[in-house]
Amino acid sequence: MAQMIDAILAFFTDNGMVVELLVSTLLFTWWLERRGMFWWRALAGAAVMLVESTLWHGCVPENFWTVTAQNIIVFALLIAWIGGCWKVSIRQALFYFVMSGAMQHLVYRGARLLSVGLHHFWPDGAWIDTYAYSFVQVPLYCLAYAVFARPMAKKDISMVGGRSVFAMMVGMMLCVSVFTNMFNFLASPTSGAAAFTVFGLFDFVTCVFMLELAIELVSKQRAHAEGEVLRQLLRQQKQQMESTKETIDLINVKTHDLKKQIVQLGPAISQEQAGELQQLVEIYDSSVRTGNETLDVLLASKSLLCEQRGISFDRMVDGKLLDFMKPADIYSLVGNALDNAMEAVSALPDDAEKYIAVRICESKGMAMIRVENPFAGELAFSDGLPVTTKGDVQYHGFGTRSIRMIARQYHGYMSISARDGIFRLTVILPAITAVCGPCTADDAVRRISMTVHEATLMHCRISDHTGSVESSPPRIPAEMFEIQGA
Repeated sequence: MAQMIDAILAFFTDNGMVVELLVSTLLFTWWLERRGMFWWRALAGAAVMLVESTLWHGCVPENFWTVTAQNIIVFALLIAWIGGCWKVSIRQALFYFVMSGAMQHLVYRGARLLSVGLHHFWPDGAWIDTYAYSFVQVPLYCLAYAVFARPMAKKDISMVGGRSVFAMMVGMMLCVSVFTNMFNFLASPTSGAAAFTVFGLFDFVTCVFMLELAIELVSKQRAHAEGEVLRQLLRQQKQQMESTKETIDLINVKTHDLKKQIVQLGPAISQEQAGELQQLVEIYDSSVRTGNETLDVLLASKSLLCEQRGISFDRMVDGKLLDFMKPADIYSLVGNALDNAMEAVSALPDDAEKYIAVRICESKGMAMIRVENPFAGELAFSDGLPVTTKGDVQYHGFGTRSIRMIARQYHGYMSISARDGIFRLTVILPAITAVCGPCTADDAVRRISMTVHEATLMHCRISDHTGSVESSPPRIPAEMFEIQGA
């Protein structure tokens, strides 16, 4: 029995790094899409790494150069193992290798530091470097997973650039392999405990910063990519706005001509026929006068689409309130809200009530935009936004993100509520120039600050009973969303 335990300890002494790397990799990759025959690939790859490590330690003398070369070989096999077991690109495999290597070294260094601390109390405790070291790794791995691996689960890293991954890989290999091996052959816990502790702490903190940097890099790259997609969508919608304006103008001209021709026909047709023709022409009478040309064009085009789809389009709009906004921003914000509403209403059963209600009015000295429509089913929210129901999550769901981005651009807020089968999207904007008239820049800043301050104070005094999900702090109280005079 003692010989078996010694054999197991010797095996893990020689191959502990490989086992730790495999565990760390699984903590980062368990959720990824697997390749066919995954378990055969995983077991075969792990066996190859363990056999290579065992043979190397049994046949090659140990010094700085051989240990560093062994580390590089294991790293290469680990990268191949990741790429062979999961459906990832080479860049993604390198990224997960960097994360796994940094976590393995973090746990290793943390366990070694704790071992040094235990040696301070039990100088002759041989059990510390075997049993205690192994048991200490379990809580350290649990903590490392909760802090570093779990936040990365289900995150798309395809947007992380190759240069960033390469820089992280070089830094990780220098920290984990080269510098560590250089120090290990100059000091050890027995010959230089103080130096070992100082270097170990530096090594430990370096791994923490490396993992945090990688997580922040993923978030930053994703935000940058999403921002670029949103900017591209805004450019496309600006072009669409110009094209739609030309189409609506042409429809209005033709509709006006048809009305004149119906009048000129006079007694040539019966009154019933004239009424039918007039009714048909009214469908294409796209003249909408809100006080804002961009809204006129947008609402006219959406009105035609709603007519075609059998959707009642109710609108009460004071377009002058949005004169302070750029036309492209108005078209994108209101257009995306209406597109989402039409998509939800079109999915309702034929016997369901299909309507879209749009309100743009003044509320509490601010411009309020509200789009309301019925919907079917249940909605899930993430980061205050509805999760897209389309299959391609990466390239859909940008409509509400675009609305939120534009609202924030004008120092406003977006709120979404979905309750009792009714979806409400509300945008509150401090419409200083529209509501209060011309003012200086200092007056505008002061009025915006007062409005936001009042909203914050109201939120502190009033409980929110609407069940809404709001996308950006500070939260606007529900009372501010009510239409004055309604």
